[in-house]
Amino acid sequence: WIRMTYAGSDKHNKETPMKLKSYARLMLRHLLAAALLGSVMPGFAQLTSSRPVTIVAPFPSGGTPDLAARLLGESMSAALQRPFLVDPKPGANGSIGTAHVAQSVPDGHTLLLATLSHVTNPLLQADVRWNPVTDFAGVAMLATAPVVAVIPSSLQLDSLRAFVELARARPGKLNYLMPGLGTSMHLNTELLKRTADVDIVAIPYKGTPQGLPELLRGDLSFAMLPLSTALPHIKSGKLKALAVVAPKRLDLIPNVPTMAEAGYAQAQVLSWYALLAPAKTPAQVLTQLNRAAADALSDPKVQARLENLGIYPGVAGSPAEVDRMLKAESQRWEKVFEEMKLEKR
Repeated sequence: WIRMTYAGSDKHNKETPMKLKSYARLMLRHLLAAALLGSVMPGFAQLTSSRPVTIVAPFPSGGTPDLAARLLGESMSAALQRPFLVDPKPGANGSIGTAHVAQSVPDGHTLLLATLSHVTNPLLQADVRWNPVTDFAGVAMLATAPVVAVIPSSLQLDSLRAFVELARARPGKLNYLMPGLGTSMHLNTELLKRTADVDIVAIPYKGTPQGLPELLRGDLSFAMLPLSTALPHIKSGKLKALAVVAPKRLDLIPNVPTMAEAGYAQAQVLSWYALLAPAKTPAQVLTQLNRAAADALSDPKVQARLENLGIYPGVAGSPAEVDRMLKAESQRWEKVFEEMKLEKR
């Protein structure tokens, strides 16, 4: 019971009982109305506080994914009026940082900068416990990432075909920098080996920066490198660019042929960058983040800075389109690995 007192005559000054049940019905109506309003108005399910959004880049600090995440976060921070932090979590070719995001609270405050290895790791690593499709929700597509086939200049070769001929003459004697199982750098080299029928030994590293000094010294014979990593050393003359994995020649190194022009059209994998969130992140939050990412990608200044990193921004698409892409890529590489007879390790 709730007792309510009314001002006025003696008749109204008497305490009037009102059943709690009636009052509860009134409050319930208001709560239901608010819940219904929240379900149709995105603002009720948007990022709920001013605390920072963290983008996990699951590769070593200073690499292209880390730098791209910082650039993207800077632009999205201005759009959403909240801090964006980048947290490099390298290890197991990106699996450690990816697992961290998969287990994070799905509220939009922890995101993943995913690359091709996001869908290849579960197919190649026996201890992966996350699913690249069902444990994540798409936010936005970001860019494609061409890589460059390079050799140390000390080899004194002027074409990819010349390198292939050397590898055929010295089976098992040449090696290459492998910055992670299932990366585009690894897969492009393995496809080249299959296409050209050569035996080049993989030398694994935690990331590209860790193996680069040995490549520059000539202790490694070959590498597929991100353009941003390779470009300074191509310009300095320490590395020789043989071909680019891209649909067309790159403006920054226009004299370097594509893999197709070099005669190896079947030996190329164009990697991608995407922004993901943990599964069950509210759709309205995904939409809010997607719009901020799309705004960033449409900014000419951001586009130019991304291209300087050697990655080429695209259309953000919708969260649903990113989900479909992840599913299609996972199915595609499962089939390819079966054909290549690559097994989990």
